[in-house]
Amino acid sequence: GGVGAGLFQSIVAGAALDAGGDAKIIERFGAAADHPVALEFPEGEYLKGLLVLKG
Repeated sequence: GGVGAGLFQSIVAGAALDAGGDAKIIERFGAAADHPVALEFPEGEYLKGLLVLKG
């Protein structure tokens, strides 16, 4: 299986803690509207990103 949005955010949060500082999610990124995710194939939601501000 792929990495879901929740697990991805947890991984980024863990990396921020390891880096020794506060972090805030400024923006979430994903696939464009022309790349829909089929309900029967959630693995299709593989394009994701976070813009994180480290304090």
